[in-house]
Amino acid sequence: MFTILIATSKGGAGKTTIATNLAACLAGKRQRVALLDLDRQQSAARWLARRPQGFPQIVAAELGADTKTLRAAGIQWLVIDSPAGLHGDALTERVRQADAILVPVAPSSFDFEATADLLAELERLKPVREGRRPVALIGSRVDGRTVAASDLDEFLAPLSLDVLTHIRDAQAYVHAARAGLSVFDLPRSRGEELWEDWPPVVDWLQSLASARK
Repeated sequence: MFTILIATSKGGAGKTTIATNLAACLAGKRQRVALLDLDRQQSAARWLARRPQGFPQIVAAELGADTKTLRAAGIQWLVIDSPAGLHGDALTERVRQADAILVPVAPSSFDFEATADLLAELERLKPVREGRRPVALIGSRVDGRTVAASDLDEFLAPLSLDVLTHIRDAQAYVHAARAGLSVFDLPRSRGEELWEDWPPVVDWLQSLASARK
């Protein structure tokens, strides 16, 4: 089982949108996926509770779930939607449990500052510093036509980390979430353009999971 931690230093960066859509993307590839919601608002857990039957199944993992139990259930991927503002001992513990860390970054100066603080804290953790917990960045809620998107690119450019993709700011994510769906559950005519943002994320994770075997 490969565990993916979605972590941010502040709310509003699209963490839950990325966690739920990533889980659905992997499930749609006939993978056994579990989703663990650690955020106080429980948005991902509520999304999962709304998820209709007939779509690729995602298992709800409980807090304190034994990894051996999840593996015995055939779970191949565990996606963790962490609390906003994760830091200190809580961050250390979650990094210890993860195999890879994805950090969404929204295009605003507040998010840039918070992300810089989070990345500095991650770099102080031995598993990250030694390369045993790979970290990658995802541009989140990005409208490529805006000055904010250019600011995001300028912030990301000098960082010595993989920048996997920019997830577009699209109402389809909002509408799908309302029904317990992801953009990958939408008809091709509505979702295909958005699907194009995700292969770099999945490829990065699959390459790490294959290398670990």
